[in-house]
Amino acid sequence: MNPCKICAAETKNSCSNCKQIYYCCAEHQKQDWKSHKTNCRPFKIVINDLLGRHLITTRNIKPFEVLIKEAPLLRGPSQATPPVCCGCLNAIEPSDYINCERCGWLLCGNECKQKSEHKYECELTVQRGRKVNVQEFTNPHPMYQCITTVRGLMLRDKDSELWEKFITLESLENARRDSMQWKVDYETVCKFILKFFNTTSFTEDEIMRVIGILQINGHEVPVSDPPHVAIYYHASFLEHSCIPNLAKSFNKDGHLIIWAPRAIKKGDHLSICYSDSVWGTGDRQHHLMQTKMFKCECPRCVDVTEFGTKYNALRCEKSDCDGFVLPKSLNDWHKEWICDLCQLQVDKGYVNNVLERAGNDLNAMEKTKENCIKYVEHYKKWLPGQHYYMSEVKIHLIQQIGKEPKELITISDDELQKKLNYARELIQLYEILAPCEVRMLGTLCFEMHSAIAEQSRRVTANTNVTPKELLEESLMYVEKCVNYLQYESDIFVEGHILKQAKINRDALNMVMRM
Repeated sequence: MNPCKICAAETKNSCSNCKQIYYCCAEHQKQDWKSHKTNCRPFKIVINDLLGRHLITTRNIKPFEVLIKEAPLLRGPSQATPPVCCGCLNAIEPSDYINCERCGWLLCGNECKQKSEHKYECELTVQRGRKVNVQEFTNPHPMYQCITTVRGLMLRDKDSELWEKFITLESLENARRDSMQWKVDYETVCKFILKFFNTTSFTEDEIMRVIGILQINGHEVPVSDPPHVAIYYHASFLEHSCIPNLAKSFNKDGHLIIWAPRAIKKGDHLSICYSDSVWGTGDRQHHLMQTKMFKCECPRCVDVTEFGTKYNALRCEKSDCDGFVLPKSLNDWHKEWICDLCQLQVDKGYVNNVLERAGNDLNAMEKTKENCIKYVEHYKKWLPGQHYYMSEVKIHLIQQIGKEPKELITISDDELQKKLNYARELIQLYEILAPCEVRMLGTLCFEMHSAIAEQSRRVTANTNVTPKELLEESLMYVEKCVNYLQYESDIFVEGHILKQAKINRDALNMVMRM
């Protein structure tokens, strides 16, 4: 029994969405809805010494349910960016822009003059007494490193409500202090702001704290070109996991949508991946330590086999051994690796050499169909087929084989089978390792659906499956595609794939009914 929010009468009836507020009757719930709706969410903020503030569910969460929809507290250019419009944050064309008549910062047109995002650096520049003068348009511009930090600092005096939320977010200032990144930020952002704007309004400690909040809590938002950085209040309390239970999507306005691709139980912690979950463990760990200042010990990271996928493994050097070479544990990542069959110990220098060569070749390679096939054939001597480098190349290859619908019907049976095999293999792999990488999984499912549909067209009497069985499988994958991409905006490629997937799904359903 708990007290009713309105009359304090004892009741068992809670709000069905958040399960945290109680009402003795429907009338009292309706009466309180105006004040309650802004905080009616199926999770609560809790705190402990290890994680700090984090979120846990207050009820069971259904698959595909949205948990958070929120506009940014603050947004601005990334710290390393060429000149962008200070209104919409899109790249500036050197031959097509205007200068703000008050401050000189670049805008892409008159419509961006009125956007609220620009007012803070504009005001501080006016106080400086001299307009900015941008002449370089192609490389990362040093003046743009300061804009988002300035916007955060200006909240203190210009928007106390947003400032109170912003300043409570974690900055990890003590952990960051004296790190290489902290020193770079101090020289290129903190000292720059004080000198360039000729201001005494902010202390060095205030500036460095705002920089820390931006780096620890910032989300890359791909709705502008180049992507910009934004801070979201509730999303800042989501903890990290390399195998999270929540996916991120953005609408065309840059608002964040956090949703659950799979069911989540009441009382579970809510998590997103702060890194890139398709990277190898070494790269994820390095990125998290450099940017978020912690070593990840999530279930995926502590299992060097990555749930049996051997995603980071090398093949054993011995020609007569089919084993996989991996470190003994997460703590042995930079020591000798060992074969899981013959127990051969492999020097880490050899491992680094193979991975560096494979990574450099991958980065330098033009991702054509022919080059991807050559890469897979060449590196299969050292890398298992499910290695993260091999998997990345196979994704490119899947997209290159039958790139357009008209091309798909002309490719050979062998190429079609290769596309099918790799797509099926990668969907199975990433549904284990990265189940919340919804854009990648949705795209792979659409490729799989298209390839199976083409396979059904080619079925002959000599095959072991019927066209109906293949069409049923194709329908299954296009439905999975729609589920994975359902919150993607049509400003993204994935949003256009979603539209086509819905058309194909409806057409297949009609065929199956007939």
